[in-house]
Amino acid sequence: MRFNFLIFIVISSLFFGCGNQNKAKETDNVLSGNILTDEAKLDMLKTEASRLRGGGSIKNVELNGGKATIIYVSNYKEYKEINPQSSLTEVELNGYWETEDSIQKALNDGSVRIMRKLDFISEVNIILPFNENIYEISVNRLELERFVGKDFKTIEENWDTLFSNPYVYDKNGRQVFFEKFGAKK
Repeated sequence: MRFNFLIFIVISSLFFGCGNQNKAKETDNVLSGNILTDEAKLDMLKTEASRLRGGGSIKNVELNGGKATIIYVSNYKEYKEINPQSSLTEVELNGYWETEDSIQKALNDGSVRIMRKLDFISEVNIILPFNENIYEISVNRLELERFVGKDFKTIEENWDTLFSNPYVYDKNGRQVFFEKFGAKK
């Protein structure tokens, strides 16, 4: 019985631990003072971008210095090109972005969340084309600090109180934030 349990642990670590090896290695590099390569930073950014709202419909992620640019697909055809195995329908994809509230939530939250998760990012631009409109947001760390009235470390430590609740989940605050940092074209 004990032997079977050990075999299970070893096999589990091989299957489930592999995806975390790079993350652990990157964390070890940061902690040991080693500088991450641009490629490692881009990989980390792509991982975090995939975790954003609608992350499966992101078609492009770029990193230029400390500036991240994330671009969502513009239609269902593009979505299926990057996710051919997906069973998501066009109606479901369009339904996800159906309201401006859902779009603003995604852009407001995603732009700051990327900076929160990756300290080497100081500016985030997100572009979301939908229904013949292009929604964009561009947030940099210094402007965010001025807007909120707190330094970024304090914002991170009080995430729900200082950012998420007032600028993602509160409709009026969300609109004020989007009007300051975003645009609909």
